[in-house]
Amino acid sequence: MFDKQYRFRGRHALRVDALTSVFDSVSRAKLFDRNVDVYANAPLIGFLYGRTADVDDTKNPETNQVYSQNVMGDRVIYSQEELLFNFRLIMLLDKSYEPDEEARINKAFRHMGEDPNDEARFDSYVRGGIDVLYEKLIEGANSPDDFVNRLFDFIEEFNERFNEDISDEEFLKLCAQ
Repeated sequence: MFDKQYRFRGRHALRVDALTSVFDSVSRAKLFDRNVDVYANAPLIGFLYGRTADVDDTKNPETNQVYSQNVMGDRVIYSQEELLFNFRLIMLLDKSYEPDEEARINKAFRHMGEDPNDEARFDSYVRGGIDVLYEKLIEGANSPDDFVNRLFDFIEEFNERFNEDISDEEFLKLCAQ
């Protein structure tokens, strides 16, 4: 698992391309540097926002080929530890996919990658996360200021949504350890 090339298809390929494109030609700023960075972060965003998405086969009207973006195998292998951690985390926490706690533990550690449905579930969170990231960071942005403001708003929303129970003092204690 996570030992070969990964391919984004259809609208998700287009969205990964947008997420990794330069949005400010002067500073050469990007939201994500590489496709593998999107691949590593998207499943967590998808899971936290409760978003999954089916495979999309949107085609380029000029070539009639399905849009495609790849994460090269060496990049996937290089990021394998992070991807495995994310996979295990999602398998452990996704009670709607697998209600039984023991079965979730088995999916995450003992039988990881044995059930193709588990990988399909993870991939659906990857696609859902790409949709969330695109909607929050790209959609409607036309200038570098728009991109920066949308990123700031997303980080602020994320913080309020998932970190509001953590006090500043608790956070500083964790950082000082």
